[in-house]
Amino acid sequence: MNERIRELATKARLLTGWPVGEVEYQKFAELIVRECANVLRAESERLYKLSAEEKDELFASNFEICAEKCVDNEVAIREHFGVEE
Repeated sequence: MNERIRELATKARLLTGWPVGEVEYQKFAELIVRECANVLRAESERLYKLSAEEKDELFASNFEICAEKCVDNEVAIREHFGVEE
């Protein structure tokens, strides 16, 4: 498990006082990371769709650039926390 996930899990245990083990906290932290990455993926898909539907080339290009940045950020988050798709 990624060290950053372990660190987040430890902080969660200290803050909540939940009577569960480290594995549960790590899984919980990983789920949060996955959800964040999924939000970025959904946004990139929405922006790519807008780009494809847009008649104005400048707007279409801007939507596509934003979509690509969402994809870049999704990949960066997954890599930073060591969470695969």
